[in-house]
Amino acid sequence: MVSYWVDRFTDWGWWAVLVSIAVNGGINLVGFFPSVAITAANTLVWGPWLGGIVSWLGEMLGSAAAFFLYRLGVKKAGLTRHRDWKWVHSLNRMPRQQQLLSLILMRFTPFVPSGLVNMAASLTTMPAWIFLVATATGKIPSISLEILISYDVIHIEANYFRLGITLVVLSVGFWVWKRVRGPEEPQNETR
Repeated sequence: MVSYWVDRFTDWGWWAVLVSIAVNGGINLVGFFPSVAITAANTLVWGPWLGGIVSWLGEMLGSAAAFFLYRLGVKKAGLTRHRDWKWVHSLNRMPRQQQLLSLILMRFTPFVPSGLVNMAASLTTMPAWIFLVATATGKIPSISLEILISYDVIHIEANYFRLGITLVVLSVGFWVWKRVRGPEEPQNETR
């Protein structure tokens, strides 16, 4: 998949920047496909810095579109049941600064899918500017991590040690996160 996008981006020249942003935006709009192949292709074609900026712009565009379309869809469909959910109440009652920090934290957490964050935020009364600022800030570490891993995989001969350390740290982090969370408890969504 990465080689397909590398070939396309190389063939299309600078138009490929717009195509990459649109494809990455579409992936983030849908919300459940990983964008790591596009990020890796961006890194290969334009290098880590420009490739990272292109990936970030695409993810921002997709997340913003998802937030506004989900929110519009919920409003047009007249859905109200989610207003009774405990976590929606909790987010809606938070001061704006705490909403911003909570959303940034969700974006920082590598195990929380982007589409889930987009959908969850759209169900709250959180102002759009909080969502956009938190997403812009929170996407930086996740894209940086994707770029680091992609770059190290591409240049594995020179960077195998750093790649190994990165993967071990991520694995340990995931394991700790699962242990700290404890056993899954059934949740009652109505209260």
